[in-house]
Amino acid sequence: MPSIHKLWDLFLYAGVGKEEYHKLLPDIRKENCMLLKVFSRIAATMFFLLFVASIHSNGFAAKNSTTYLICAIAMLMILFFSYFILLKHQALVTLFVYLFEILLYLFGIHISMLHTEKPAVSAVAFLLVSPLLFYDRPVRLSALIAVVVAIFCRIVVSFKVPDVAETDVWNMITFGIVAVATTVFIMSIKIRTLSQSLQIVYLSQTDLLTGVKNRNHYENQLKEYPKLCTSNLTCVYADVNGLHEMNNRDGHHAGDKMLCEVADTMKQSFGPEHTYRIGGDEFVAFRVDGRPDNLPYEIDQMKRALDKKGYHVSFGFAVREKAQGSMNINELVNEAEGSMFADKREFYSQSKYDRRNR
Repeated sequence: MPSIHKLWDLFLYAGVGKEEYHKLLPDIRKENCMLLKVFSRIAATMFFLLFVASIHSNGFAAKNSTTYLICAIAMLMILFFSYFILLKHQALVTLFVYLFEILLYLFGIHISMLHTEKPAVSAVAFLLVSPLLFYDRPVRLSALIAVVVAIFCRIVVSFKVPDVAETDVWNMITFGIVAVATTVFIMSIKIRTLSQSLQIVYLSQTDLLTGVKNRNHYENQLKEYPKLCTSNLTCVYADVNGLHEMNNRDGHHAGDKMLCEVADTMKQSFGPEHTYRIGGDEFVAFRVDGRPDNLPYEIDQMKRALDKKGYHVSFGFAVREKAQGSMNINELVNEAEGSMFADKREFYSQSKYDRRNR
């Protein structure tokens, strides 16, 4: 039974499981969108060259000039959508992946039917290759293969001579089974590899204690923020007060819990992709094209929420409007840090927190 369950999971979700597959889905769509750009460009070029060649040919190619032109236009449309539409509407990526594959299958069937007295070659070739071009669940790709095989067999039985039709039917069924087995195996490898590569990226970019981005990723991304904004860029700098004292008094597990609470609070306001732990008790967050006038209120709400849990954090922030010239990101961060130090001095100026009274 365990082996059957494993095979079923392999068929449904490429062996990574339903939950993991759905976590990977945004990245699968991104990969498919990139692959769609590459393959649709190659296919459009191929069909266009075939169309040009068919114009100057008097043989087999001349009969297919219209087909080549239609396929070239269709691939150009898919290419257009992959560049200008699918990046913003990635839920449509899978639809266009299947449109691409169906177009290849139809072309293969059409070419195979031009000579009713000869066995099919093109349809078999596309049947084996097309499912391996993109990422998707093996069950859906296998279903498409089965539909294509059924349609092709129905067509050849109706229009080809009996002996050739019988050969084509057996070839398509045989290679259809091979295509399904190959698709399940290769898709499992591809999706597992994608999962592992994303896990490596996650570990290299993430602070494992708090779940926010680490200093390494902060250093790599810092200079990218001025390019991301169109109106303004906000930097928030936070420093946890009393971490050392809490570690000594209550143990490191209590200090770790405090850091996690601070990180969660900042993630809720600025998102996990733009929140960084850059030191033991220091956090930096960015907001692209936000509303700076709301920021003092947001920071006050964060401080109040943390105060209720017994944690005290000093916050500082700075805002830069997008100008025609370049934005100095280091100056922005330094200004936010200076604002944080001012807040920290005010915090420790209170008698109950004054370190000199300890």
